[in-house]
Amino acid sequence: MLMEFTDDETREHIGLGDNALVCAALRKSEASPDLAGEVQEAYLRAYAADPGHLAVVHPGAEVLLKRLRARGVRLALCTNKSSRITGGMLRALGLDGAFDAVVSGDELPHRKPDPRHLLEAVRRAGGTAALMLGSSISDIRAARAAAVPVVCVSSGCGTGGLQPDSWIDSFDDFESDVLVREALGRDL
Repeated sequence: MLMEFTDDETREHIGLGDNALVCAALRKSEASPDLAGEVQEAYLRAYAADPGHLAVVHPGAEVLLKRLRARGVRLALCTNKSSRITGGMLRALGLDGAFDAVVSGDELPHRKPDPRHLLEAVRRAGGTAALMLGSSISDIRAARAAAVPVVCVSSGCGTGGLQPDSWIDSFDDFESDVLVREALGRDL
C-alpha cells in the first residue's frame, strides 16, 4: 500500500537524513524494513539525477551568504544529505563556491546530530569557534552537543519541540539578532 507523507510529516523527518526519511516512509506504508537499503538506493539515484528539482534558495539566504563572506566570516555547510546530492544541489541553486567547507552526511562515519559532524565542518572551514544557523532538530542537537550556539529559521524543517538559542523569521533578521552579534564578537 502506497502512503504519502504530508508536508508536516516530511518536515519532521527530513532533517534527520535520507535513511531516516526512507525508514519512516516504509513504516508508514507498512512495508518490510528489509527493503530499506534497496529503497534508499532508488531514492538517492532519483534525487541525484535532478537534485535541484523543487529546491529553492530561501529568500535572503544568498544575499546573507555574500554579505557574511564580504565581512570575512568563514562559512561551512554541514548537511546530512549525501555528497552526490549536495554538490549537485549547490550547483543547481548557484551556491557552489559559497562555502569555505561542505561536509555531507556520507563523508564521515557520523552525521548530525553527532557533534563531530558539525565540528569537522568548522575545522575544514578554518574556524575555531562557530555559530550554527539551522532549521531542524538535528541542527539543534548537534549544536548543543558541540557547545555551539544555534539560531534557527522559523520556516525550517521542524525542531521537535527543542528550542534553539534564538529564532529568526527570515535571513534578513540574521545580522540584527543579538546572539549572532555576540557570538561573532562584533557588530555586523
